[in-house]
Amino acid sequence: MYLSLPPGVPQPADRVCAVWPRGTVGARQDGPMSIFDDMADTWDDKPDRVERTRTVAQRLRAALDFTDIESALEYGCGTGQLSFALADVLPHCLLMDSSVEMLKVAERGIAERALPWDTERRSFAAHSPDHPVAITDLIFSLQVLHHVDDLDTAFTNMATALRAKGQLAIIDLPVGSAGFHRGSKHNHADNPHLDGLDPHDLEQRLAAAGFRDITWHDDIALVRDGDDGPVPYTLFLVTARV
Repeated sequence: MYLSLPPGVPQPADRVCAVWPRGTVGARQDGPMSIFDDMADTWDDKPDRVERTRTVAQRLRAALDFTDIESALEYGCGTGQLSFALADVLPHCLLMDSSVEMLKVAERGIAERALPWDTERRSFAAHSPDHPVAITDLIFSLQVLHHVDDLDTAFTNMATALRAKGQLAIIDLPVGSAGFHRGSKHNHADNPHLDGLDPHDLEQRLAAAGFRDITWHDDIALVRDGDDGPVPYTLFLVTARV
C-alpha cells in the first residue's frame, strides 16, 4: 500500500522522493531474512520483546520532538509493536518491512486499533526508479540496521525521504554484541554487521548522507531470554536531523 499523507499535509514539491524496490504482501521471501516470516505469528509472545518495546518507546518519547510530527515511518517494523506503543503521538505511520508475514501481523494490529496507517513491503537499502515514497517527518528503527548490508544507500534514502528538519532515530546493537545472536537462526555468517554497529563509523555514514545534529543518548540496558537463561545486552540510541 502506498503511503498516503494525512489530509492537509502537502507533498513538498522541492524534494525528490526516495525510491527502492517494492514488493507486494502476498509472497514469502527466500534467503536468510525469511526467518522472520517463520517467527512472525509468535514474535510478540516473548515477554522480553514486550519489555523491550515498552522501554524503547519511553526512551524515544524523551529523545524526540513529537510536536509537529504529522507522519512517521518505522523501518523494519516487524509486527508493529513499537509504532503501536507510540500511536498517541503519531497521527499517521507507515509500517515498512521486508517480511511478508510480519507485515500481515502488523496489518491485523492496525485494523484492531482502527488506525489510519499503512504498511509497505520495501527496503531502504536499494534503489528502484519506479516506486517513489512520500516525504515523512520521522523515521525510526529498532534493531534493524545490523541486518542491513548497504548502510550508505539506506541512509541516503532515509535522508531523501525525510521532510526538511525531519528526525531520524536508530536503536541498535553496538559493536561487540556477537553474543546476542549466538545459537539463534539470525546467525548468518554473510552479514557484515551482525556483531553490532560501530558508533564512529555510523556517525560518519550518517553525516555523509546529509544528516546533522547527530546526538548519542544513554545506552538502553535490557535482558533477553536465552536458551540457557537471561542474557543481558545493551542498545544504543542515536538521533539526527536532515
